Amino acid sequence: MILSEDGGPVTFLRVIHSGGVDVAHDGRLLDLLGPGDTFGDAAMLSGLPPGFEARASEDTLCYRIPVAVARPLLDRARRRELQVGATEAHQPVARLIRTPTVTCKPSESIGIVAERMTAVGASAAVVELDGGGLGIITDRDLRTRVLAAGRSGGARIDSAMTAPAFVVAPDRLGGEVLYEMLERGIRHAPVVSERGQLIGVLEDADLFAAQPRSWFGARRTIGRARTLEALGETAARLPALMLDLHNSSVPAIELARVLSALVDALTSRALDLVSVPARPALEGVVWVSVGSQARRELTPASTPRGALVCAAGAPPTPAWLAAAGPALALCGIREPIAVRDGAGWIEAAGEHELAMSVLADRRVLWGTPVDPLPIAAGAQRDRLLRALAARAFTHSLPTGFDAGAVLGVDARRDRLNLREAAIVPIAAIARWAATAAGADGGTTPERLRAAADAGVLQTAQAQTLSEAFDLSLELRIIHQLEQIADGQTPDDLIDPAGMTPLSRGHLREVFRAVSTVVRQLRP
Repeated sequence: MILSEDGGPVTFLRVIHSGGVDVAHDGRLLDLLGPGDTFGDAAMLSGLPPGFEARASEDTLCYRIPVAVARPLLDRARRRELQVGATEAHQPVARLIRTPTVTCKPSESIGIVAERMTAVGASAAVVELDGGGLGIITDRDLRTRVLAAGRSGGARIDSAMTAPAFVVAPDRLGGEVLYEMLERGIRHAPVVSERGQLIGVLEDADLFAAQPRSWFGARRTIGRARTLEALGETAARLPALMLDLHNSSVPAIELARVLSALVDALTSRALDLVSVPARPALEGVVWVSVGSQARRELTPASTPRGALVCAAGAPPTPAWLAAAGPALALCGIREPIAVRDGAGWIEAAGEHELAMSVLADRRVLWGTPVDPLPIAAGAQRDRLLRALAARAFTHSLPTGFDAGAVLGVDARRDRLNLREAAIVPIAAIARWAATAAGADGGTTPERLRAAADAGVLQTAQAQTLSEAFDLSLELRIIHQLEQIADGQTPDDLIDPAGMTPLSRGHLREVFRAVSTVVRQLRP
């Protein structure tokens, strides 16, 4: 016996030098390991018991590597395997500011402030609001809200500014802020200290050294699209753009945020274009993204999903729905548009998967609600939690690999569906746990951390699931990018025979770690 299922914390990574190891649970053989395979790393890093039994099947020699030595080795190997490069995106934004800061008061004239901006080469000015806080006026505001609107240079700054401005702390990393600016569709962000002191203005150009510029260009192209045809052309270029970004050393897992932000922009713009003639009739109609798009975890093979929430008794017209369907299809949303009022979504949430997502896995993307968005409470919340738990704890995960196939509890398959084997089960647990904790939104790892903070999950359980999810998402994205590079349509099906020993070993640990946590949590 090398590891026992109910043993204490694992303190070593084990590498098989010779011989073989059988991995079993409850007397059932899960996996067969041979020379070069590793085991125990997920339990070692999380501090949880292994959740499986490892027994030598013959005379076997294993090397034991202590956690302090194994952790940096695993991290370094994983980064090299996944081609995740470090960039200037890891610098604090305070170090990336390159343009002098221009400040002004709301009462100053636009013409005078524009002259000061031009003199120092700034493309924005920070407005110090009379009641505290900051606003901002940018060169784009001057073009669209002053010149295009026919205002004179003598007009007040507060007639064209944006307030309050989106501000960032000086110690935030450039890559993080760049993604958030992309998601918000903005190009400038004042940098403000904890004491409220203005340090400077961060421009998207300051961050172009941190990440490639092309995705900001794509975001602007989407915002400027005047026809659905132009929008469709931009959408068709997204797979190639993701590949270019990956080749420029953008970390694979961060591509999910970029792609999600661009699909968000496509969806919102498509709905804008079909809604201009119907604006008065669309009051209270809101589009919510659900699933991986709501969590900002889209991959090139993902199918974006969403639904409409309308005010009670005021659904959108059939004509608008007929126009919106083809427009959303350009963004990859090909399912029929589902629309209900808040009460209708709550009523359907006990059995309807989409309704459960609208309540527990949503993010508002377009429109302004008149009524509060639906929230299940009391007996309806209990029913929702039971339905979420039923989906979270019924997945049958793979147990391991043999020479060229994926092993399962009751089947042997020649392809691994990485989405169904790891992404969906972990996301389902996070959805249930975050809802039970009363946490709203966020990525899957963020939901797991919120559930741990609320005591729904143990910290070690949340960490194990979060690390397993990140690894699985990275592998999924890289697999799909390799398919795009080969001219194939991306999917989630991986040939086990073509996987590296390191990837196979990582995925074995993912399957075992998730199975262990599921057994601990299952009602």
